Amino acid sequence: MANTENPRKSSLDLSYNGVNATADFSLKTESFAYVDNASGEADTLTLTVNNQSGDWLNEFMPEDGDYIGASINVVNWNSEGDNRSLSCGKFELDSFGASGYPETASISGITIPIRSNFNTTEKNKVYSKTSTKTILSEICGNAGISLVYEADDYVIEEIEQSRQTDMFFSFSLCKSHNLAMKLYNSKMVVYDQTEYEKKDSAYTVDKSDMQNYSYRWEKTKLYDSVQIQYADPNSDETITYFYVIPGGKGIRTLYINEQADTYRDAEIKAKSKMLENIRAASPISFRVKGDPNHISTRNINITGLGKADGKYFIDRVSHSKSAMGIYTCTIKAHLTVTHTDFSTSAQLSKEENAKVYTVVKGDCLWNIAKKFYGSGVKYTIIYNANKGIIKNPSLIYPGQVLTIPPG
Repeated sequence: MANTENPRKSSLDLSYNGVNATADFSLKTESFAYVDNASGEADTLTLTVNNQSGDWLNEFMPEDGDYIGASINVVNWNSEGDNRSLSCGKFELDSFGASGYPETASISGITIPIRSNFNTTEKNKVYSKTSTKTILSEICGNAGISLVYEADDYVIEEIEQSRQTDMFFSFSLCKSHNLAMKLYNSKMVVYDQTEYEKKDSAYTVDKSDMQNYSYRWEKTKLYDSVQIQYADPNSDETITYFYVIPGGKGIRTLYINEQADTYRDAEIKAKSKMLENIRAASPISFRVKGDPNHISTRNINITGLGKADGKYFIDRVSHSKSAMGIYTCTIKAHLTVTHTDFSTSAQLSKEENAKVYTVVKGDCLWNIAKKFYGSGVKYTIIYNANKGIIKNPSLIYPGQVLTIPPG
């Protein structure tokens, strides 16, 4: 631990419209809050400052287009020489308020391009014969921000943006394709949620580290299978997509009533919705001593909570410094979910000669192979092509849609 000669301390570096303003803020900042979201919402920053001089209602009054940058610094934090910092990014000011008494002013910023219509104008547009990356690239170009895309580029036959802002539509598009979207420092970062949750844990948080905690388990959201039915746009035939997670029995099924353009599209939407529910089934939130290491999108090990121990994905971190200078972090996370793969049928769906078959009651792989290939011995061809759906070749279920490759 830090000794009395070199005490532990935390501080803020702040800039205003690109100019270092740390000295101007250092004696006036009464509280600071930075909310770091993994996906679904934009990051935010809030400052409360002393306004005894009245400057914030005069020459310091924010103007449209002003922005603020922030970094959190720690010195001798966990041990002698443990000096680190966290860049919070750039925030465009979206609100200002002043109150008394005592005289204070509050400044709030958000990591979205306020000077564009990204989060204000509802639009109607149809995207056809395109992809997730292409759509998001166009939206980012219109907003004047850059796109960092770290995921598969999913094919989109047709999708409608109906009375939605570009920001809301982007979040919705990503969510339906198991993608997470983070707005940070004039960038849109899109990543594969499952692949991030497969990463190693960055560090461990024990119950003894927590100043408080809240854990919840909701069985109603723990599905082991998902089913979606849709009308084939070419034949109007009703197609059923059914998926059972590895090791599941298909007993707790999430039924989705949503239109899909293709079998692949149905698979992506169904799995994404199922994973969204499962991730919401085991949430935890807790407050700990502040630390720049606490960053959304990281995996952490949680210990000391008995059967609730495990690897968790950080959904949100709220970094706060109080008027007394106390630095804390409030973390919201969920138990990682990595059992469902999206890539298994990606290449199969591209096979020009592949067929699909919906399993009915009484079917087995042997009989299906005999039907398509003339020999039940060839059931392994079907099994190998559908390992993302069939985990045990002796167990298939009515409603499952199987890819039948050429024999």
